[in-house]
Amino acid sequence: MKILSFFILSLVFVKYHTAQAADTLHVGAHDLNMRALQKGEYNYIVYFRKTKESPSRSAILVRMNVNIQEYKNKPAIVVTQQWERDTIIHTARSIFNTNDFSTISHDTWWKALGYSMKFDFDTRKVEYKNAGLKNGIPDSVIKKGIADFEQSFEKYNLNWHDDLIIYTLLPYREGTTFIINFYDPGFGKAEEVAYAVTGSEILISHDGQKRACWVLNHNDRDEPGGYERFWIDKKTHEVLKEEDFGRNGYRYKLKIGISGN
Repeated sequence: MKILSFFILSLVFVKYHTAQAADTLHVGAHDLNMRALQKGEYNYIVYFRKTKESPSRSAILVRMNVNIQEYKNKPAIVVTQQWERDTIIHTARSIFNTNDFSTISHDTWWKALGYSMKFDFDTRKVEYKNAGLKNGIPDSVIKKGIADFEQSFEKYNLNWHDDLIIYTLLPYREGTTFIINFYDPGFGKAEEVAYAVTGSEILISHDGQKRACWVLNHNDRDEPGGYERFWIDKKTHEVLKEEDFGRNGYRYKLKIGISGN
């Protein structure tokens, strides 16, 4: 993976502090720091390892863009994603409220699924489009997707698909546990998920710059020992690194370069 050394922000563990106090925040509509929203283009590299020491494999480039645009005559936050691995394997376009990052619209396609989905939160309509399935989209998939979508309106939630942006908006403090009602349209019901600020670490970039980061951890309830872990720059609020562990090994997501906005 020599190419990574030229492009990614090479992050190295230096120091860790254990959280000293316990505090829980059920993240609501007014808890996000919308002034910390990072606009512009920035990219991540995703790769997998069976163990922490084994070679990297199956690298994916994730291209992201965040901007303020007009939508239905009002300003809105528009986030696009394009995932590439030899070919485009995933695209998404999500539109959010500028006040609380609640979802207005979510349009997504995965090559592996063979169909696209569009969720309109204003009109409360769902649209599925076949994009390659020989026998069409199963009725059970559509029925469940619509039912889960209706359930998501029961209370305020945040779009799990754009979690890397949401983590930049949280009010970090050592020892805090965030309870976030996450909903990933098309992939299950909205559910409350706990993310704990377990301490701090210093990451070092390829040019030797030290980056003080919060460490945010989520333990997988469905997989004993599994977790998602994020490193968020204390100064810029950028998510610099993600490390996930599960039965299939490790998945890493590293930010390429340094965000401009």
